[in-house]
Amino acid sequence: MKNWRTLLLGLVVCANTAFAAPQQMDKVAAVVDNGVVLESDVNGLMQSVKLNAQQAGQQLPDDNTLRHQIIERLIMDNILLQMAQKMGITVSDADLDKAIGNIAAQNKMSLDQLRSRLAYEGLNYNTYRAQIRKEMLTSEVRNNEVRRRVTILPQEVDALAKQVGAQNGGETDINISHILIPLPENPSQKQVDEAEALAKRLVGEATGGADFGKLAITYSADSQALKGGQMGWGKLQEMPTLFRRTSVQRQKKATWLARSAPASASIS
Repeated sequence: MKNWRTLLLGLVVCANTAFAAPQQMDKVAAVVDNGVVLESDVNGLMQSVKLNAQQAGQQLPDDNTLRHQIIERLIMDNILLQMAQKMGITVSDADLDKAIGNIAAQNKMSLDQLRSRLAYEGLNYNTYRAQIRKEMLTSEVRNNEVRRRVTILPQEVDALAKQVGAQNGGETDINISHILIPLPENPSQKQVDEAEALAKRLVGEATGGADFGKLAITYSADSQALKGGQMGWGKLQEMPTLFRRTSVQRQKKATWLARSAPASASIS
């Protein structure tokens, strides 16, 4: 897939904390098993998200809501990194260099140009590498969890192959954004009903003209929430089946409700 896993230049925690003035001792924002989320992490990511949103013209929720989402994101990242360590998942320097090279190519830059761009934005290259490594580790843990939980039957593969083959627009590039509303592994009917009610309300707000990115930042539990729910560009035949079923019937941007049992409700 060309762009479903996009690691953007700007989405890195700001690391410029070396000032001459005395600094207040860092505080713990959250404890996560054997790790912690620091206030400096929260403040840095909030600064980065606001800067990226300003550059993209993206609306943001109020600071309290944004802070809550940022803490949730950092907690989840911390959990995933601990899982990666327990599972023995690592990212070699060679794989990291290849990933960064791909990012530079996607942005039509050479590696030297990428380094220059990062320096211009005040970002240390080693800090950037560490952030990309973390993104790769958390992504691999998520993929492992999906492979462990999901079983695909041969007849489902055959049916999907026929569906893709019948689609005339399979080569069309489509830009997807979505909102993930989480459910526990074994949700009660009340939890399902509440999630569905929220999803329908958000569909109504989005179709009524509300800013989709702001809704995603406010409500989505997906790892792309702080990017406004953006999954990036991809061809129709590369899209997850959940999105392809509706997109193939629509030529323009669609807002719809889908249910993915039992893990989540998704709006895109």
